[in-house]
Amino acid sequence: MARSNSNKKIKYDCVGLGVNALDYLSILDPYPRLDDKVEVVKSSIQGGGPVPTALVTLAKLGAKVGYIGKVGDDIEGELVRYQLEKEGVDTRFMMVDKKIKTSKAYIWVDKNSGKRTVALDRDRKNILMKKELGFLDSVSTQYLHLDAREPKLNIWVALWAKRQSAQVCLDIGSLRKGVEQVFPYVDHLIVSGRFACGYSETTDPHVACSELMKTGYKTTVVTIGEKGCICGADNRIFRSTGFKVKAVDTTGAGDVFHGAFIYGLIKKWPLEKIAEFANACAAIKCRKLGGRAGIPTLTEARNFIETFKNKTKIK
Repeated sequence: MARSNSNKKIKYDCVGLGVNALDYLSILDPYPRLDDKVEVVKSSIQGGGPVPTALVTLAKLGAKVGYIGKVGDDIEGELVRYQLEKEGVDTRFMMVDKKIKTSKAYIWVDKNSGKRTVALDRDRKNILMKKELGFLDSVSTQYLHLDAREPKLNIWVALWAKRQSAQVCLDIGSLRKGVEQVFPYVDHLIVSGRFACGYSETTDPHVACSELMKTGYKTTVVTIGEKGCICGADNRIFRSTGFKVKAVDTTGAGDVFHGAFIYGLIKKWPLEKIAEFANACAAIKCRKLGGRAGIPTLTEARNFIETFKNKTKIK
């Protein structure tokens, strides 16, 4: 059961609900073909999952955040909770279920490009039920962050958020059945280029962004990796250029982008500033192995942007 220490409303800048996992990461050189055998260059074990990693980003930037999710009664579940709490994410509403196993992700990173392959080992019984979320009556938040993994539950929680005038952000990285059910309840849609182009049946992310905007979101964002992102709002579309870095590992870059983007929304920054900031945080993360190790603080992100601009001026 979730832990709660008070009957009073607990206020957050952002609450997130979504799948979590413990990531087992390995950098490989060379990257293997079928039936190859290679040695690991470097390895790491870190907490993962799109929503939890976005919340860690928000916490490191200075926001007050809480995570809603479920883990098994195992060492992986203990590590997932420990790493979230260590980074400042409130886990009092995180549930432990003795009947399930905590999800694990096995991630292989190419040493030369920093790109990765992910295999998620998720217990099919690891799902949240409405009856387990009675504690929401004691929670208030400005933003709710979702991953649409459980569309019906996501809708139910989104309606809870709407009743308190909170705004809903949605992260989708890959095409999955039923995610479009959640769209009508979303204020800020931030999706990968892979999803946007696949869903809109186009190869042009600008066209995909334009198509997605027709649903009527406050903000529509399509991330395009190291090239940055395409943003749409108020009937206009613009591209925010990414920051070029030597990528060690791209794992979690999109998740960090989401967290940084939501931070900008909380601060009510102009959209251009939010996009630049989110691109910068994602780029900084890519300089280290794993989705969490490279997440910057607010000062680090600001210094990175300022240094980058100064170098550009000198050139």
